[in-house]
Amino acid sequence: MKKITKIWVVTLLFSWQVSMAQNLLNLSGWSVGTGSAIGFSQNGSTSENTREWGIGPHGNRVVLWKASPNSLSDADGGWNSDYISIDHRKTYRFSVWIKKTNSNNGSTYFGVNANNVTYLSGGVHDNPYFWHGDLPQLNKWYLLVGYIHGSGDNSTTTFGRIYDKDTGQEHLTLRDYKFQTSTTQIRHRAYLFYDTNTSDRQYFYAPRVDEVNGNEPTIAELLGVIPTNLDVLRVGTTSLPSGYKLSVGGDAIVEKMKVSVQGQWPDYVFAQGHKPLKLDSLSSFIDKYKHLPGIPSASEINSTGHDLGLLQQKLLEKIEELTLYVIEQSQETDKLKSQINRLQVENSALKLVWKNY
Repeated sequence: MKKITKIWVVTLLFSWQVSMAQNLLNLSGWSVGTGSAIGFSQNGSTSENTREWGIGPHGNRVVLWKASPNSLSDADGGWNSDYISIDHRKTYRFSVWIKKTNSNNGSTYFGVNANNVTYLSGGVHDNPYFWHGDLPQLNKWYLLVGYIHGSGDNSTTTFGRIYDKDTGQEHLTLRDYKFQTSTTQIRHRAYLFYDTNTSDRQYFYAPRVDEVNGNEPTIAELLGVIPTNLDVLRVGTTSLPSGYKLSVGGDAIVEKMKVSVQGQWPDYVFAQGHKPLKLDSLSSFIDKYKHLPGIPSASEINSTGHDLGLLQQKLLEKIEELTLYVIEQSQETDKLKSQINRLQVENSALKLVWKNY
């Protein structure tokens, strides 16, 4: 029962985060009806565009936009959103849920209208689509995500994908674009086109345009992926480097953390046979390398980060060696004090002898 409650709470949390994040599209007109809606101009005839209650990709009851094609090979449903103003220097993410039923007749389209965008490699494109074609499988929801990069971004890496609702798996890579400095407005568009099978249906849900600034919902949040098995977990990021179980994008705060370390705990420093470097050798090492022996350098930490458990071991090793140095210096100090006391006693005796002589 506790597990079900936790999953339900996490589901609510994901839904709250996604709903609270700013969507640049106005979805207030998504109510039951036909044809165009506030902020969305129909693609195709009014009879081909319906908004109705249905089951969305997360299993809840929502208003869906339904495309119902006629027998003509032309526009068969979907929309062009109103234009929204943008900052060409920034990157924007476009997304929408789509499900196709009955057959793969026609093509699904997902793209934008914008004045002056280019391919990432250069070259102006006046009719940009992130993707068009057949979804991987009929009767299944997919999340389509595309990006337009800021005008000053020289990256040629494409981040757009089609994601599986159930697994979060990436099925297809989409085409990303880039703003020119003259781009001032964009609009979202998603269609069904050239479908002559009147029994086909294509459903759309939750179109979004988000500025990519760290406050937008993560892909995991859009997918509503709830980690029932924490063997692998991404929080605030879609990236998980090979060999790792947890990836967190951003800051984390915990009340208590326990790290299980590998290897021998540094009590060996106090065992017989362990010989810390002599102080003159340690001084020479520091002068040459500018860090303690066995401790990663600043360049290593900047390059690869550090293993928290391993570094704790190394730091304790240095603390224990420092304790040995302190003990050694204390013993040397005690010897010097003893010698000084002995010399003072001898000096006093000599003074007495000379006085009585």
